[in-house]
Amino acid sequence: MSKRPLATYMDDGKFYYVPEVFDCSSAKAAEINGFQMIMLSSSDFSCSSTGIPDLKLLSVEEYVGITERLTAMTDMHLFIDADEGFGRPLHTYHGCRKLAKAGADSILITDCAEGGKPGLTSIDEAVYRFRAARDGMAGTDCLLLARCDHSIDEDFEEFVERCNRYLEAGADMICPLEVNRSKRYGGKQAAAKKIAEHVKAKFWYPNLKEGEKANDIRALLHHGYKFTGIHYSFRAAMLAMLDAGRRVFESGTNDYISTAYDHTGYKFYYSPMAAFLRDGKWVQRESMYSAEPSQALAVRIEQRFIGPTDRFGPDDVR
Repeated sequence: MSKRPLATYMDDGKFYYVPEVFDCSSAKAAEINGFQMIMLSSSDFSCSSTGIPDLKLLSVEEYVGITERLTAMTDMHLFIDADEGFGRPLHTYHGCRKLAKAGADSILITDCAEGGKPGLTSIDEAVYRFRAARDGMAGTDCLLLARCDHSIDEDFEEFVERCNRYLEAGADMICPLEVNRSKRYGGKQAAAKKIAEHVKAKFWYPNLKEGEKANDIRALLHHGYKFTGIHYSFRAAMLAMLDAGRRVFESGTNDYISTAYDHTGYKFYYSPMAAFLRDGKWVQRESMYSAEPSQALAVRIEQRFIGPTDRFGPDDVR
């Protein structure tokens, strides 16, 4: 059974917190933790997959590859952060067409200047970009998330004009990024409310910041805010690898890893591969095609990599 189109969530009365992931392991962790949607972070993806900072060097094909891998492994809805859309509008059309066909549920495109140049593109040029993105998604259920990076505090009227023009060009949602830095209207949440008074749309609330509470963000639901991104996956992974690596290097043993699992409430007998075996899907599937299921590779791998004390949460009891 195919998953529900993302558009059907727009008026369901719920607010969704969307972890920004960078690969299949971070997506699997989000799935186990109970999240329903994920976003591929362009910066985290760039660093983790190439070892190069987010310098706009990733190709369409690299985005398509990770999109196909993520949509093949999980039914969570997938947002793709595609930055400025890969180049001129024709590049945007081509990229969005391929990403939508690869299974992306929503693609974020910004109005920043092309090629990493400072500033924003003009309103008219941005409209061409968003129109090209919308045309590229034609015939699919993929939604266009238009990010407006124009300063709210410096020129609110132009910000509103931009957002409304982007909606006319085919955007399904607006991400008003500059609410992150707004001070003129009483802070981030107050600015978000003011925007909703002038732009009638569904919104992606810019990333949940330190100190912001979930209930406060959820209160913006009746103003049209449906989603917010949460950047924790890549930071958490790097922190854990640095911390564990330092202790392993200094001690000359691998003992810290075993004890650290007990401190976190998560425990893997041998390998995080257990996270991908725990639902039994691959074992059941291969057993269907084997004359001796007990000798199937997936069965033997499960026996080797899943231990009796494995825990993937407080309620995960085997």
